[in-house]
Amino acid sequence: MKKQLLIISTLFISMLSFAQGIVFEKGTWKEVLEKAKQTNKPIFVDVYSSWYEPSKKMNNEVFTLDEVGKVYNANFVCYQIDAVKGEGIEFVKKYDVKYYPTFLFIKPDGTLFSREVGTMHSSDFIKAPKTALDDLKDPKPMVVWDKEYPAKKNDPVFLLDYINKRDKRGETITELFNEYLAVLPEERRTSDMIVDFYNKARYLNANSLAYKNLMKNKVKFFQKMNETVYIFLYEGVMNSVSVAAKTKDEQLLNSAIEALDQIPKSTARSSKEVFYMEYYWTTKDWTQYLKYATTYCNDQLMNISLDSISISDKATYDQLVKDVSSGKLTKQNDSIFLAQLKVITKYIKRDLISEKLNNIAWEVFLKISDVKGLQNALRWSKRSLEIYPKNPAWMDTYANLLYKLGQKEEAVAIEQEALNLVTKDKSEGFKNTLQKMKTGEKTW
Repeated sequence: MKKQLLIISTLFISMLSFAQGIVFEKGTWKEVLEKAKQTNKPIFVDVYSSWYEPSKKMNNEVFTLDEVGKVYNANFVCYQIDAVKGEGIEFVKKYDVKYYPTFLFIKPDGTLFSREVGTMHSSDFIKAPKTALDDLKDPKPMVVWDKEYPAKKNDPVFLLDYINKRDKRGETITELFNEYLAVLPEERRTSDMIVDFYNKARYLNANSLAYKNLMKNKVKFFQKMNETVYIFLYEGVMNSVSVAAKTKDEQLLNSAIEALDQIPKSTARSSKEVFYMEYYWTTKDWTQYLKYATTYCNDQLMNISLDSISISDKATYDQLVKDVSSGKLTKQNDSIFLAQLKVITKYIKRDLISEKLNNIAWEVFLKISDVKGLQNALRWSKRSLEIYPKNPAWMDTYANLLYKLGQKEEAVAIEQEALNLVTKDKSEGFKNTLQKMKTGEKTW
């Protein structure tokens, strides 16, 4: 009976551990290698640093998931090692670990055969074992390619094979693509194979060789890619501005704006002022943000007439109705989808222009105290309501701007009207704002 109870208890503990996610072995690295030999399983190692937030995130939010545990516990002996303590110090040297967390897949004899770096969403983390086990069967796994790369990065044959290997695994090839172009003679930088790489290495950096090559040879590439070449160039501008803003790199920002000027205006869907606004909004330089917002709104958005908006919306909607009637949209045979599409399309330009004016006015309201800037924002907000009257959200912006400019009575009246127009489930924010206005509290 005692033996039976012991078995049941052991099974219960095992099931409990399994349900809690990955079961990590305790003990030394030598003991883990020994267990791997006994079970004939490869080893999964989480190399972490207890003080580093991404490591904590994986440990708390991913490793604990039942679906993750099922995959890793079934296929690997699992182990965690602290990179800055005990055995971990020598371990990271041996396996050349530079970032945390790093996930290593190691044979029972201690040979590394696959590696992943950085935090991952649980869905991607669950897929990692398949990639690793494929590497285990591969006569030349990715870790070997990675090791050879520094010595062979100027070898075009190696780089081409390396790019194809990484692409097959679904890994980024953008930087390698730049290096491959660098070792090719210019006459080979517009081949069909290069076109294929452009389709895979999206969102380029405006300062990169890949982007400059595409820009320099856009006429040749147009013959093979048609309008797609301009779409890729535009995406490169968007990506570069985003990266520049995150890194506060004004030189990259300027390179992106210069590149934008060389793209046909029909493709460049946003003006340079919009990109400057994105940069200065991210870097929190509100003076510069206001400067470009003022130019963008006053010179562009405010000059779009109500008639042109109505004509544009009618043309777009009529074309949609015609396409539906003619059967051109037969693949979209979902009647609910088509009905929603009609609703969205009917006032698409009205909604877009008024929303832009409202959103910029709201940002100025929140971030700017300069009276002239607020007065400009009030004009933009008022225009948004001329384009799209009785929109409660737009009215809320207008009321807040009036209030910040000291026009309390009119602000309260507009906010009350906005509150009367919203549904009950969306009214709480309007009520709070209205109360603050009445009692003289800040609403920003």
